[in-house]
Amino acid sequence: MFRKSLTWAVLSALLIVIVGNLVLYGKIAALPIPIAERIDMGLVVSWLVTGVITLLLMLFTFKPLFKPVVSVLFFITAMATYFTWSYGIGIDQDMIRNVMETDTAEVSDLVSPALIGAILVVVALLVLFWRLPLTYPKGLRGLGVRGIWLVAALVATVAVPWMQYDLLAGTVRNYRELRHDVSPANWMVGTSKYVASLTRAPLKHQQLGLDATLEKPVRPRLVVMVVGETARADDFGLNGSRNDTTPELAKAGVVNFPKLTSCGTATAISVPCMFSYENQSNFDVEKSKYSDNVLDILARAGVDVVWRDNNSGCKDVCTRVSYQTVESLEQPGNCNKECFDMGLLYQLDKVLPPKPRDVLIVLHMMGSHGPAYYKRYPPEFERFKPVCKSNEPKDCSQEALTNTYDNSILYSDHVLAQLIGFLKTVKGYDTGMLYLSDHGESLGEYGIYLHGAPRWMAPPQQTHIPGITWLSAGLQQQLGVDEQCLQKRADMPHSQDDIFHSLLGIMGVKTKLYQNANDWYSSCPGLQLAGTSQQQKPLEQ
Repeated sequence: MFRKSLTWAVLSALLIVIVGNLVLYGKIAALPIPIAERIDMGLVVSWLVTGVITLLLMLFTFKPLFKPVVSVLFFITAMATYFTWSYGIGIDQDMIRNVMETDTAEVSDLVSPALIGAILVVVALLVLFWRLPLTYPKGLRGLGVRGIWLVAALVATVAVPWMQYDLLAGTVRNYRELRHDVSPANWMVGTSKYVASLTRAPLKHQQLGLDATLEKPVRPRLVVMVVGETARADDFGLNGSRNDTTPELAKAGVVNFPKLTSCGTATAISVPCMFSYENQSNFDVEKSKYSDNVLDILARAGVDVVWRDNNSGCKDVCTRVSYQTVESLEQPGNCNKECFDMGLLYQLDKVLPPKPRDVLIVLHMMGSHGPAYYKRYPPEFERFKPVCKSNEPKDCSQEALTNTYDNSILYSDHVLAQLIGFLKTVKGYDTGMLYLSDHGESLGEYGIYLHGAPRWMAPPQQTHIPGITWLSAGLQQQLGVDEQCLQKRADMPHSQDDIFHSLLGIMGVKTKLYQNANDWYSSCPGLQLAGTSQQQKPLEQ
């Protein structure tokens, strides 16, 4: 009996479900419902998922197919379990997108002795499985046997959940977030949705803002937008964090946005979303690839747009504008497999045209990307101690993990302050900068680490992000704003939906798409624009 492939279809499904749902069982055990209902729910869910996987595996009970299919299912499920167990993450389409769009540097940060050990255990089990001398139903009789098993498995799979429908329906309705922990359904459904999004018929590219015009400024504008990585508002010193992580920015005369939220919880979503005309509620990352974003509109209107990257790319946002990587700049001493963010400022003056004209530069930081936070800053910025020199957050104390993360924010503070210093020295331009992170980060709150949780269930640590702006006196005057007005506006709730309109506003580009209410830099009531006698208080001191 234990040599029959059909029997092993059942046993393999059971093992895959048990291994894959360790995190789910822990969450069910913690639900605020009677223990009998928790046990009942765990058993019913396991029965249902085991039945579905059994039905799937029975379709592959042919010698050339069965062991490879079981091996792939088991290996991926085991790896998914490892990461959900280690980092408390949920798996959906967006998480699959993050995995597929990551780069080798990000992958290397996740490699650890624990991961290698888990892989070795899984491989050892699969080697034993491949050595089993299984038998397979053959010929017409074999098809009949498979049919009988399939019918029996289908009836058994449906019967028990049907009898427990009230329990399942109520729990699913009350605890929707659990569906992202049901394995292997989570990664299989997420992968299928991701693949389906890639295989949709290509859409016709949609041009937006064809009416856009660039107003003639008193002086050309040079604006630098910095897209941070994995910085969360809770650890940003200007917001009152435990460690003083922004000492240089505190002296730079910046305006802080303490109530800023992100469009998504991962770079692959937040970066294209913040530059898109669509807002967070209706943003579609695949459709956005076939539509102009605000950089395209600015470039078409006559603004020189340059994207300089120290991350994993611009996620299709900069495909129609000038693009550079920090690594390609070959700054002496800045790169060793990975590059520090100070390289984003290297020879930045050479990006500017010989004759001043309106320029927007986007700098994409590596920021505080985890889990190897200690790699994100030079040794001299290891100010907060003790630190965590591991890429396994659970290996470290909460204090060490937070200190290491905060050191990466401290380094970002230095880079941003140096950028402001550079902008103060540029001749022939009115200058400004804005900074915001793409998304936040979990550092163990609620047992969750890193980021990428589904947006609707993400903890605030992953969506509450830091944001600041700095404007020269000349650009303030052109825009008709001052520090008091900007700070009052900044103290209100904001989101990345504002960026599309704020970039149009700060660069002086007019289009019917522009919405004044979403522009951080729309002129303040009672203040006069450049060329009038109104004197305004500069932001820098």
